Amino acid sequence: MATAQLTPAAVGIRNVLIATDFSPCSTAAMNFGLELVKTYRATAWIVAVVPNDAYLLAGPEAYVTARDVALRDLEELRAELKRSYAELSEQTCRLYLLEGEVAKAILDFAHNKEADLIVLGTHGRGSLGKALLGSVAERVFRHSPVPVLTLGPAAGQGHPGGKLYSILAAADFTPASQRAVQYAATLARAHQAKLTLLHVLDPGQMRQVPDRAAVEHGVELRVAELLGRESGGPNCSTRIATGRVTRTILEVAREESADLLVLGVRPSSGALDRLVIPHAYEVVRDSPCPVLTLREAKSTRSTCN
Repeated sequence: MATAQLTPAAVGIRNVLIATDFSPCSTAAMNFGLELVKTYRATAWIVAVVPNDAYLLAGPEAYVTARDVALRDLEELRAELKRSYAELSEQTCRLYLLEGEVAKAILDFAHNKEADLIVLGTHGRGSLGKALLGSVAERVFRHSPVPVLTLGPAAGQGHPGGKLYSILAAADFTPASQRAVQYAATLARAHQAKLTLLHVLDPGQMRQVPDRAAVEHGVELRVAELLGRESGGPNCSTRIATGRVTRTILEVAREESADLLVLGVRPSSGALDRLVIPHAYEVVRDSPCPVLTLREAKSTRSTCN
C-alpha cells in the first residue's frame, strides 16, 4: 500500500433531495440522508413521485387512486418524521408529491431547488407498482449534475449521526474518477475517516506484463496525482487489485468494511445505455454500503459503465 496526500474540494451540502416510494429500500435511504442533513445542518426536500406514464395506461381511476395513496403515505411519513426527527423543523424538512416520469421529476425538482445532493434507494428489481426501480435510479445518477447517494438492498444502515469511518473510492484516470476521488477526500477530511483509493487492473493485460511491481508503482503515482500535493489529510492509502471490475470493487468494499463507496460514472448516452453492461449500476445494486456517484462532463469518458 502507498500513502497519498489529499487535496480538499468544496462539498457544500446545503440542500438535500431525498426521493422515496415508501419501500424499505427507500426508507433506509431516507434515514441515511436525514442523518447527513443533521450532520451538515442542511435542508431536506423529501419527494414522492406518482408515475403518470404507468398508471395512466390503466385508466384515470387507477391514477387517481395511486395519487390518493401517495398523499396518504406522505401524511403518515410526516407524522413519523415528527416522532423520529423532532429536531428537524418544517422549514428544514419539507415533503412534496410530484407527478410525471419519475427520474425526470426528481431531476427537475433537484434543479429547481438547487439541490447539492440527491438521495434515493433502489430495489434492484421489483414490481411495476414501485416507483424507484433500478432503471430509474440509474437514469438519475447518469443525468444528475450533482452527486447522487444510492442505497441498494444489500447496503447497511450506517452509523448514528451519519458518521463515516471508512470510505472507499474507485480510482482510474478519467475526469469522472478525479472528481469522485477529490470529493471522497473532502468527505474523509470532514469525518476524519479512513480513505482507501482502489485501482483495479485487468488480469488479461497483467499476464503480459513482465514487471508487475513497476506497473503498480506507476499506478500509485498516478493515483497520488489525482489528490494533488496538499498534506495534512486523513488516513489515506492506495490499494491495487487485479480482477473483474465490479466483483473486485464489491469484494474490497466488504474487506475494508466501507461505510461509503464513491464512484465516478459516465453520463447517459440515451438508448445506448441498454446496450452496454451497466457496471456502475451493478455496483450500486449489490454494494454492502451506500454508493455515492459523481457524473463526468458529457464530452468525456468515465470511470464505470
